[in-house]
Amino acid sequence: MEDRHVVINRLDGIAGAHLIGVFDGHRGHECAEFAHRHVAAALTATWHAHSDPGEALARAFQDVDAAFVDAFERSRADATADALEGKVNGGDKSGDALMKKRYPGCTACVVLVLGDVMYVANAGDCRAVMCVDYGTDAFHVLTTDHAADTNERERVRIENSGGLLRRIPNGKGISTWRVGASGLAVTRAMGDADCKGDGVTSLPEITKVDLSGGDEYIVVACDGLWDVVSNEECVKMIKDTVKEPGMCAKRLGSEAMTRMSGDNITVVVAFLKDLATSEKVTWERAFTTNAI
Repeated sequence: MEDRHVVINRLDGIAGAHLIGVFDGHRGHECAEFAHRHVAAALTATWHAHSDPGEALARAFQDVDAAFVDAFERSRADATADALEGKVNGGDKSGDALMKKRYPGCTACVVLVLGDVMYVANAGDCRAVMCVDYGTDAFHVLTTDHAADTNERERVRIENSGGLLRRIPNGKGISTWRVGASGLAVTRAMGDADCKGDGVTSLPEITKVDLSGGDEYIVVACDGLWDVVSNEECVKMIKDTVKEPGMCAKRLGSEAMTRMSGDNITVVVAFLKDLATSEKVTWERAFTTNAI
């Protein structure tokens, strides 16, 4: 698994401040690991300098990105030096693997709740979906997928930045749009230092939501879920699951695995208000069988 996640209640000791996030790693786990360890500190270090918490969240993404790229390059330099020393001293270390250029990255979707206001920051193809009316299954998709193949607006942004866009066969007889010489599938991400010159950015898109009494819960998940479970199906599955966040997340993850998702699956479910548990499950539908 290259994915990581973060769930923090009472962020920085502040009542009513909560942080959840999903980090979907690619080309290695290192960037996702770094982001999940440092995003909260990066946010609290900068939010007092911004009047808009959304701007602080965006700044935190960029700071984590820059810090990771710097730290990974330094670790690469140290590994290269160790490998060379091993060869010079006649050791059995293989320097080729350590010296090979590799540029890990991760997509990220982070939600900051401050009282009755919520900020969603997204860079990549993770997704946040909020159920706004349990009775009608109404929901809002709070993020836009930054995938080169499906987001024309992002392709135009890459082209305008002078970045490389090309179509690459996906092994199923279909060619998809990719970014840079490495063929990155997303247009926004942390890390991916080799693609920054092609317009890939860690700057997230921010969505501000004024929470109402009717808002039920939010689901934040990587594309391993959304590739096989639609937004509508996600909301309906939670409706028929006991209202405990861990159980709902496991239900969604298990369903994605059953449907043979070809990617890592990480799901975080957070309830935005107190809900009853068992009595909220539609037992009639859950236990009724249809005669053929």
